[in-house]
Amino acid sequence: MASTHDEAPQQKIVVLIDTLGTAGGVIATIVIWLLAATVTYDVILRSMGAPTLWASEVSIYLMLAVAFLGVGATQNVDGHFRMTLVRDLCPRPVRAAFDLFNLVVCLGFAVGFTYGAWKLISFSLMLNLSTPTILQVPMWILQVLLLLGGVLLILANVRETLRFFAEGASARDAKSSNEVI
Repeated sequence: MASTHDEAPQQKIVVLIDTLGTAGGVIATIVIWLLAATVTYDVILRSMGAPTLWASEVSIYLMLAVAFLGVGATQNVDGHFRMTLVRDLCPRPVRAAFDLFNLVVCLGFAVGFTYGAWKLISFSLMLNLSTPTILQVPMWILQVLLLLGGVLLILANVRETLRFFAEGASARDAKSSNEVI
């Protein structure tokens, strides 16, 4: 009976993390549509001989947003690239060790990346930096995308770690090389 009490909060955390990752994915999808509209608008104007000055710049910012806001949703559906050849040849305990090592390294990377993004934002705010382009966007606005992506990646890695401890290596085995095309 104690295990159900322990699992309920853990399951709520996983559901919350899934929801946040999905929200990032939904926002990234909306941004993809904005990117498509911006590029289409610029192509139409270019074909009429009146290109915009801002479309290329905005397109780059929108691509950054897609990449970093969608990272949590991609992790939640196991969409990141992963090599499992050696892992899959190993016995279950060794696969579990590989999986735990992978989760720890990924979480460490995500935390370091997010901390670096935070320091970068602080630096840009301190110096009031902006892009050297026509729109002169404050750099911290673009760098917040890095921070949000890092937080979403941390949360997704925490989710995978919780699943690992709840389900063991079998959770990762189900997603292994049999999905390779």
